[in-house]
Formats: sequence, C-alpha cells, structure tokens
Amino acid sequence: MARSAAFGDRDDCDWARARATGQTIAERLPLVDPAGEEELLREAGFSDVALFYAAFSFRGWVATA
Repeated sequence: MARSAAFGDRDDCDWARARATGQTIAERLPLVDPAGEEELLREAGFSDVALFYAAFSFRGWVATA
C-alpha cells in the first residue's frame, strides 16, 4: 500500500508518510482476493464478469447487469 500512496508523489516522495498512508489504507479498505470479488459481483446479479485492469492492489471489472 505504501507504493500505491507514493505513486502520486514520485518527484519528492516522503517514504515515512507513504508508509503511514499505506497503513491507513490497509486498515480502512476491505481487500478481497480476485476470486472473491468475482463471486460478489455474480451474487449481486452480474454476469459475464471479466477482469480488465489490475495494478498494485486495485482491480477493474466489467460485467453485464
């Protein structure tokens, strides 16, 4: 998560601040593995679920409603 926080401040990265921000993100953001995310989307009524983007700890999905 620290790398994700530091990504937006590449010119003058304060790694201590990035680590603290990463820790806050990890504590507050519920992380689900890809299979779990796909299952949640299907349970919500979506079909044709497909992963189209993955970077750091973030993923993007497309699906049919």
